[in-house]
Amino acid sequence: MKRIFTISVAAVMALLMVLSLTACGNSTLGYYKLTSAEASGMSFDSSTLAAVGMDKGYILLKEDGKAKLSAAGQEQELTYDDKNFTAGSESIPYTLKDGVITMEKDGTKLVFTFDANFKPESSDSESSK
Repeated sequence: MKRIFTISVAAVMALLMVLSLTACGNSTLGYYKLTSAEASGMSFDSSTLAAVGMDKGYILLKEDGKAKLSAAGQEQELTYDDKNFTAGSESIPYTLKDGVITMEKDGTKLVFTFDANFKPESSDSESSK
C-alpha cells in the first residue's frame, strides 16, 4: 500500500510538472490554493497533500490574462481564457465555479480553491495584476 501511495504521489507531482498547470476563468482574480487531487484511482485531500509536501501548490490569476502555477517546487507562467490554461503549445481545459478551479486531463483531476488570505512563502508581494 505504501508503494502504491508513493507511486501515485509521484505520478501526481510529475503530471503537475508536465501539464504545467491548468486553472481558471476570468471571474475572480487572485490566489487559488491546491486543495485536492485525484490520480490513478487515488484521492488526495488537503491533509494528504500536506503530508506529502504538496500543500503549497497554487494558481495565481492575473487580470492581464496571465497566470502563474506553482506545484511540486516548480513554477510556470501561463496564459488563460474562459476555458483553457495554455503553456507553450499545450492547452488544459478547466472550469471556474463558485471560487473553485477544476482541471482534468488524462485521468488526473486537480482542484484549486480561492483563498483571499493565501500568500505563498516565496512570493515577493506579487499582486493579482
